Amino acid sequence: MSTQHNSSDDIADKAGTVTRISFQKKRTDRRSIFIDNEYAFSVSEQTYLSFPLHEGQQLTVKQISAIRNHEDYEKAKEITLRYLGIRMRSEYELTRYLQKKEYRKQVITRVVNYCQERGYLDDTKYTEMLSRDMVNINRYGKNKIYAMLRKRGISSETITPVLNKQIDQNEQLKIALELAQKKLKIIKDETKAREKIYRYLNQRGFNYSIVNEVINRLFKY
Repeated sequence: MSTQHNSSDDIADKAGTVTRISFQKKRTDRRSIFIDNEYAFSVSEQTYLSFPLHEGQQLTVKQISAIRNHEDYEKAKEITLRYLGIRMRSEYELTRYLQKKEYRKQVITRVVNYCQERGYLDDTKYTEMLSRDMVNINRYGKNKIYAMLRKRGISSETITPVLNKQIDQNEQLKIALELAQKKLKIIKDETKAREKIYRYLNQRGFNYSIVNEVINRLFKY
């Protein structure tokens, strides 16, 4: 995948001599690099520390490409940390976010690895947090929680053990019964009450055994 970030300076990589390095006026944390007296690209402080350039330095095409690739990584990392600072994300969500920003696959992989190594990105913790919220706040059933987590790109291998550990069958029954009792109060057509309760609980993701137990408790006929 081509990326706007690789070509943001609109100057092709070419070998030459660094003739000037200057801080940018609007962004003093960035340096402009001139090769053979022509502006070539700009770098962040992090990239400059990784590739300490100096005037008179001879650069090959390979070296310039490496510098620019690292700068892409630093830019992607910067926006990623802001993105993750808003709330927790799954690996899938972060990957999609960076893809939409048109970063290359190699850059995305580096950023994902960086975040995972530092605990900024953890699909298991993310699943634990979301599943708790979906039970306590949204009051969803296990099936719906599973489906919603899958839509966020979490693997079945990650979801299943978390849900088995965190979701208690008795708690699910209690929640389903409370929801059904509230729903029953606003159903005007009593002849369709059983069917509507069944459909309502099923849509909220409660499994077959819980729905049947609630139906049996509410409709003793």
